[in-house]
Amino acid sequence: MKKRLNFFKALKHKTKVFIIIFFIAMTIFLTYLNLVVNPIIISTSTAKIRSLSQRAVENVVWEVISDSAIYDTLITIVRNDDGKILAINSNAATINMLALELTQKAQLALSDTGAKGVNIPIGTFSGMPIFTGRGPSINIKMLPIGTIYCKFNSSFNSAGINQTNHRIYLTVHSSVSMILPTANQIIDTETEIMISESIIIGDIPETYLNSTSLDEMMNLIP
Repeated sequence: MKKRLNFFKALKHKTKVFIIIFFIAMTIFLTYLNLVVNPIIISTSTAKIRSLSQRAVENVVWEVISDSAIYDTLITIVRNDDGKILAINSNAATINMLALELTQKAQLALSDTGAKGVNIPIGTFSGMPIFTGRGPSINIKMLPIGTIYCKFNSSFNSAGINQTNHRIYLTVHSSVSMILPTANQIIDTETEIMISESIIIGDIPETYLNSTSLDEMMNLIP
């Protein structure tokens, strides 16, 4: 009876020691996960997902804007009989339709990309260069959130005597939520692409030279 009692006491003591060791080990593991592994997961995944997002948006832009003469559909230059520039108008209806199409297709492209996710070798998360790129891969998904929006900008630069190079840029802003095993991270991406340019012959009124967005240009009167 005494031996049995001693046995249960020893077992109880060992159980307590095991529980204490287990909680200490778990605390160390969770601390390491939070302070070392999690930042590596976030930084590595963020870089890859941002690159994938930008690539998806660029592919959509070039798919939609494939016409080399798109400048003439976005911009109308009004001249008098002597060829002097009276106004540079942006075609609001065309710009709005184009922005809507780009937004919808970019949303679909990001959804498709996010569903496939990115594969990152588990050794990369150790933070040790020797293990980077090694081991089985973890698939990390991303989910587009909020609204993707497009903005058209322009710039005027001198291209010689009485010549001005007018470039039109498209900026696409998107937000994606990176779904991680440890936490979720929101990544904002802004992609700027030059979609068209043209050489304008003649003096351009100063009001247009000082404008950057096509929305501003619509309301300018030289």
